Amino acid sequence: MENWFDRKRLSVIFALLVLTGVGTYFYQSVSEKKEQEGKTALYKVQKAFEEEIKAIPESERTPGASFDVDSRFSKTVAELNGILKSRSASDRVLFEAAFRLGSLYLENRQPDKAATHLKEGVVFSKTGIQRASIQFLLGSALEQINQAKEALGAFQDGLSQNVGAMKGDFLLGMMRAHLQRKEIEQAKKISDQISKELSGSKFVEAASQILKDTK
Repeated sequence: MENWFDRKRLSVIFALLVLTGVGTYFYQSVSEKKEQEGKTALYKVQKAFEEEIKAIPESERTPGASFDVDSRFSKTVAELNGILKSRSASDRVLFEAAFRLGSLYLENRQPDKAATHLKEGVVFSKTGIQRASIQFLLGSALEQINQAKEALGAFQDGLSQNVGAMKGDFLLGMMRAHLQRKEIEQAKKISDQISKELSGSKFVEAASQILKDTK
């Protein structure tokens, strides 16, 4: 639990998350003030999180460990919810607050709560990378709570953002969603697509394994 993104796929997404913005001089001056306030709020979030991580006994920080977010990270959750409820921050900051809160719940195996905040974050996504990143997490959360139709929609929307580095993960997610819905032929078609378009990648083997596991 060194940070919120220490799991492999979340680390990839975090690395892809590049946030930008433009505007006129007047708008920019106002925006910069909001942005600075937002950065200050996010800094407080990070400090609260670090303090709460340190409070967890070393013996409990085992690989794959999960915690009750609302009790173990109560200050972090309160700070992030404060940002989201105020609506005074920039869209970038609101997006990041929702992304962080959703990620925290998802990493600690509370996909139902994760989905609630990740859906909120989709509204604030302004770039393809932002939308793809949060839709991947949302799809994963929805998949875990057996909302396969909604998960499929999230993965499809994320794929449509054309973030090449995430294409394989989205296609695998779509396969799993189809299989949850007992749509075997659709899943096989996506597996064939992966074999054709991502030949030689780890995703080909992963797709094959997903189909084997359903038999």
